[in-house]
Amino acid sequence: MGGSFVMLCVRCRTTEAGPDSVRCELCDAAERLDGRTHLGGRRRVPVPGSAVLRSPVALGWAVAGLFALVGLADLAGAVLDLRTAGFVDRVAGGDWAAQDDWADSESVTGWVTRFWALAYPGSIVVFLVWFRRTRVNAEVFDPYGHTMLRGWAIGGWFVPVVSLWFPRRIASETWYASVSPADRRGPLLLNLWWGTFLLDNAVSQTASRALGRAEELDEIARAFRYVAYSEVFSVVHAVIAVLFVLALTRRQDARAHQPWPPAAPGPLPEVPDAPAPEKV
Repeated sequence: MGGSFVMLCVRCRTTEAGPDSVRCELCDAAERLDGRTHLGGRRRVPVPGSAVLRSPVALGWAVAGLFALVGLADLAGAVLDLRTAGFVDRVAGGDWAAQDDWADSESVTGWVTRFWALAYPGSIVVFLVWFRRTRVNAEVFDPYGHTMLRGWAIGGWFVPVVSLWFPRRIASETWYASVSPADRRGPLLLNLWWGTFLLDNAVSQTASRALGRAEELDEIARAFRYVAYSEVFSVVHAVIAVLFVLALTRRQDARAHQPWPPAAPGPLPEVPDAPAPEKV
């Protein structure tokens, strides 16, 4: 006898889905009425029928590689900024010979800064292309599983204020629309990615302002250490971002290669009764 599994509704996540649907009967009925789940929630936006499924694998690995390069540049920058803070401390203590070492370190810092200035914008562009592709793929997997139009997958990052939560909502809906029976993980990694993204921006801006306001040597040394610590946190965020991108990429790739929901088992074929033996 073959085994079976229970598939939860992708909307409410509480009720078993129907045999030929990814939603339960209650959510299907609620969808026809007002676009909500039977538990309430945001109104769903019917997406246009132009969504085309395309593999996100190559883009996902490109994003992960660029994020890794940015993280390496941040790590190198943190080491150099800590060295610069040490040089400033030496100069403040009267060791003027540290100025020569400081100048040599500044040349290396310049090369690292130029490398970061190339890798970071490139990673943002490729990430946005990947992010939109996964969003369109999610429309194929679940055309009625979204509360926002696909244009917000890119526009949501650039509109002030709403950029604090619109991209996270789109990522969450993409994550759940890409669910497959083989992958039941929750959005913990998604939440870590978004939380560290917001915190990384806040910490980086605070450290940059501290460096801009510093005037005395001890203040400059302290500010360089703040910048170095912020860059270390940027490395942590880069690692989590790589894990998130690869996880969602694998999730969509598995979903695309595993048709779901599976066809309901049909009735067993009827076997005609064997004819009665003829009497001799």
